[in-house]
Amino acid sequence: KGAVETLVKVLEDVRQEPMVRHEAAEALGAIGSPESLAILETFLNDPVTEVAETCQLALERIKYLQDPDEAENASKNPYASVDPAPPLATKNAAELAAILLDEKAALFERYRAMFALRNLGSPEAIKALCSALKGGSALYRHEVAFVLGQMRHEASVPALRDSLEDEAENE
Repeated sequence: KGAVETLVKVLEDVRQEPMVRHEAAEALGAIGSPESLAILETFLNDPVTEVAETCQLALERIKYLQDPDEAENASKNPYASVDPAPPLATKNAAELAAILLDEKAALFERYRAMFALRNLGSPEAIKALCSALKGGSALYRHEVAFVLGQMRHEASVPALRDSLEDEAENE
């Protein structure tokens, strides 16, 4: 309870750096308490894109956790991390890649595809994730890079290097 209260205060404090507020919203989603729904809804249209997107993901994650049927169908996470979205159940890399790279798809579904691809770990999955480093928001690309780092696969190094060397990329 104390952690949630502190995280809410950080999220509400617009004087905080955007990434600090993003991390607070992400932590609220990770904790998964339904009492966080109202505050997350308040910041869905935050002028800071990373904060707004994180609140959207956190809301969807908490709603997902409240549905026992959904939670039962999720694939297992071999990385033992608390992810901003549960992986999609499908194991078809081509289907997952199509969702991941579809900029019109809901952000939560794209994240679910991202974590499913990470869990697959196949060459096709790595290729799709590397392609995702070229699209979406800064927050989305950050999460893709994080996932590729978790996978620790040599095939992702050139794409990660290119992303790091891109001076136009968000800090």
